[in-house]
Amino acid sequence: MATNESGDTGGSAPAPGTRARTTWATAWIDAIRGLGSVSPERRERILEDIRVGSRPTPTYYVLLGISELIAGFALIIDSDATLIGANVVAPLMTPIIGVSLGLMVGDFRLLRRALAAEFGGALFGVLLCVLLGLMPFVGEPSAALLAQTRPTLIDLLVAALAGFAGVLALMDERVSPVLPGVAIATALNPPIAALGLCLASGAYAGAWGAFLLFFANVLAILAVAAGLFLIAGFVRRAEIGSVGTLARRLAPAALGLLLVAGLLTNYLIGLVQNLRTQQAIQSVLDDALSHEPNTALVNVDFSRTPDGIDVLSTITTPQVVEPQLVQEIQDTLARRLGEDVRLYVRCSVTQDVSATGSTSVRPYLSLNGRVTEAKLSPAMRLLQQAEQVAREVSASRPDIRLQNIELVDLAAGPVFVISIESTRTPDSDDVARFENRLRERLGEPRLYVAVRKTATTDVTAKGRILLGSAHFGKKDAAGVARQEQVEQAVRDGIQAVPDRFAAAVDAVEQDGGWRVRAEVLGPKLPTPAEVRVVEERASAAVGAPVRLSVWARAEAQVDAERYAPLGD
Repeated sequence: MATNESGDTGGSAPAPGTRARTTWATAWIDAIRGLGSVSPERRERILEDIRVGSRPTPTYYVLLGISELIAGFALIIDSDATLIGANVVAPLMTPIIGVSLGLMVGDFRLLRRALAAEFGGALFGVLLCVLLGLMPFVGEPSAALLAQTRPTLIDLLVAALAGFAGVLALMDERVSPVLPGVAIATALNPPIAALGLCLASGAYAGAWGAFLLFFANVLAILAVAAGLFLIAGFVRRAEIGSVGTLARRLAPAALGLLLVAGLLTNYLIGLVQNLRTQQAIQSVLDDALSHEPNTALVNVDFSRTPDGIDVLSTITTPQVVEPQLVQEIQDTLARRLGEDVRLYVRCSVTQDVSATGSTSVRPYLSLNGRVTEAKLSPAMRLLQQAEQVAREVSASRPDIRLQNIELVDLAAGPVFVISIESTRTPDSDDVARFENRLRERLGEPRLYVAVRKTATTDVTAKGRILLGSAHFGKKDAAGVARQEQVEQAVRDGIQAVPDRFAAAVDAVEQDGGWRVRAEVLGPKLPTPAEVRVVEERASAAVGAPVRLSVWARAEAQVDAERYAPLGD
């Protein structure tokens, strides 16, 4: 043997780290091969379990049918817990390992039985889920169902890992095969249910995706099981036959696996592109909606068409967004994505309100399970805090109903325009008190408040509400008669004054007398003296003190001859 100058034998030295990698790989393979060093009795028992478990018996079909129906319900209601329960019941592990073993040893009887159990059971499950999908309680497709119709290379890798765990557990008596069986069922059971539900709804593209996922997972588990049987030495050399014979038996499955892997790789590339597109859409929408009060993005869906991208976004907002804003966001999306975009915004009208004294705004539940505030622009944060304070104030004023609050940013400072519904116009002192309270709470001494009032009129079968207890107070028949007598006496007294018309009169008994409020119309406002005369006449007519206050409007219908009340 030739030696070099240092006395070493010829040949190149191993690269740094090669020995460590070789040792690690060797130890891994040796551990797998060690699983094959089971006693002949244990090996025969495993083989017998595989043969028995691969038979398509009535019990097998009953269990599989139950598991597929449970999986179908789980996909309909989008319940992961229910889907796990379906996978526990599904008896899909043993037949697929039987297919792999039959291919390895050339046992075509076992192969036929296992194929009949696996694919016959799958067909049975599909038919059951078709019937389930025709039921009237099936609604919009859930996220779990949609996930089964969009296979990727990742799903193939998950199925391979499930098959790896299942075969190891089968060969090692120290590991229970129950959990790996659930893992294999997770890869096979949901796609079968999804295939049936999609066929029932006529979603043939989704059905193809579910079938492709099932078929790809079957091939992946077959390949992994065959490789482990071979590496572990569980299948004897004499049982396998020649290399050429084994290659011919495995060739269809290997070609199918390569074809499916190529398809799923293409799907995975498309999925990554779609994820990037969705992230870009969400980024644009979040940035645009951060300038809208109490508005948050809930969900984004999009689809590609020959003309571009259609985007459907769902938002929570206190009021429907303007078409101009939708157009601006749509144009921004088109520039960002480099494609034509049609944006549809589905508005779910909501309002975030926190407890008195708090100004937390735009909350959402984060991934760590805590309620967190979403990021807002400074102007929108100021606006939402001001709205919170306005709601606290209006809660103590039953005569005021807060409608909306807008922010107008002027050079002198922010101006909050508060729209309210009320039967009367607030005076400047009320506005000043609220303005000072808002400045103190928000720490903004330069802000201003303007109130925009919408007049409201509350009317019952009795007429316009001037005193609530006159309409809703509990009274017996005698009490109602006395009230009507007082109201009629006041009405007669008002209309005895020339050109005065009583549009509404409410009377309530109070402190041994009567408190009366009247709405009076006419060409001019009544004088205090005229009101005093009406009080005296009404008091004399009913035999009890009457205190009258008048809401008056200079309003009347006029023709060539006289004044008359409106609508006369």
